[in-house]
Amino acid sequence: MRTYCTPQRLLLIAAVALLATGCQQTDQQLPFELAEGEGATLSIGPTGGIVSVPPSFSLDFPAGSLPGATPVSAKPLISGPFPRDAGVPVPSTAFAVGPVGTTLGEPARVEIAVDPALLESGEDILLQVAVRRATGEVSTYESTYDITNGVLVAEVDELGPMAAVVSADAIAIALNAPPELTGGTFPPPAPPSLVGPAPAPGTLVFQAACSPQGRPCFRSGLIRLWADNVVRERMGDELFLVDPTVSLILDFVTFDGSGLPTEVVGSLSIGGDLRARFNSTVSGYELEDGVTTGPGANPSPTSVVVSGSVLTFGQTTTSSGEVEFNKEVPFTILDIGTTAMMIAEFDAEVEFENNDGSLTFGYITAHIRLRVPES
Repeated sequence: MRTYCTPQRLLLIAAVALLATGCQQTDQQLPFELAEGEGATLSIGPTGGIVSVPPSFSLDFPAGSLPGATPVSAKPLISGPFPRDAGVPVPSTAFAVGPVGTTLGEPARVEIAVDPALLESGEDILLQVAVRRATGEVSTYESTYDITNGVLVAEVDELGPMAAVVSADAIAIALNAPPELTGGTFPPPAPPSLVGPAPAPGTLVFQAACSPQGRPCFRSGLIRLWADNVVRERMGDELFLVDPTVSLILDFVTFDGSGLPTEVVGSLSIGGDLRARFNSTVSGYELEDGVTTGPGANPSPTSVVVSGSVLTFGQTTTSSGEVEFNKEVPFTILDIGTTAMMIAEFDAEVEFENNDGSLTFGYITAHIRLRVPES
């Protein structure tokens, strides 16, 4: 698993600068003061343009965002229509943007003024831009927050109500070494069932899933994260994975006479916004990776060998197409009531680009808790 972090040059506009910019626009004439609830509407064509609500909101459409002239509107919302699981909206940062549901050919750059005085200690690192889509689903976007200027920046791909939110699903990344996993005894597989003329092998399934739209990862406790010294030195001591999404299934399909699995099929996908504070700026990096058993993007059976507290998968394929043989996965199995739980360990490789173009590698370790579904 891998995410790639490169230095980013970010243009962050302060509220005063936003006002000055608005006055210089040739495609939108702005007042310096707006009545309560008053906003702006501007026809945006294929060449792009800017819709602003000074001093708090700006939406910059590049060329190609919209195929034809579209009347884009933006006005403040007293309260944003966002469910609590999307995050806690910051007061005075919600805006109605339409036409709701308009999909953009190129992402638009949104800037929202967020007064640091409205945030509790540490909340700045959890800030994101949220957009309520036409379906009612709320999407959050990788964001950058300038603590000095108080401007939150993101790129959005659909129009709808927007707000700055403090994520309600964020996992702190620990800096110490993760605990060692201890192995354990596999429960017996399900009895074989007849499929066609021959009996199918018994199966033993462990699975886990969490996401901002479903079962939250933080509150469910399905995943814990650790960072090594390289990640800490490059990104700082305060790290979070914001709005994580995890899906992991391991289906052990054949067993030897001792009850140990010999073949497995499964897949892992993990994503989220890796956040860190760099001096006066909070930046996010998209983490989206995964691995499947067997060759190719679709999971297929591969051999598995159990030795102590390590599972060795014969062949796996990463989401980038890299094939790995004899991949080792540390594990622990615990009996929980009438079912069983597995803790499996996977590493995410993080690449940092140096000034001379060389790469330095760091690692984030994930412990993911999987359960045997109760019958």
